[in-house]
Amino acid sequence: MESPAPPTLLQLECFYAYGYRGRAMFAVRAPFAMDGAAQGLIGKRALIDGVLQEIVAVSRQITGPIAKGEPIGVEARAC
Repeated sequence: MESPAPPTLLQLECFYAYGYRGRAMFAVRAPFAMDGAAQGLIGKRALIDGVLQEIVAVSRQITGPIAKGEPIGVEARAC
């Protein structure tokens, strides 16, 4: 179910920033459908509200595949 060729630089709109288990997270919409482990996002570069970031982790409260547009939490660090 993972997208065969996700874009190299993702454009993600942040709904809000929050803390989760001591990590700084951003609530965004999933840019494409992927498996529940979100390996299609880990390590990708993204513009999150105009700031270049690298996605290092994805967190969600449910399990199973991620649908395009689903709200997810991403942990990112500035590039």
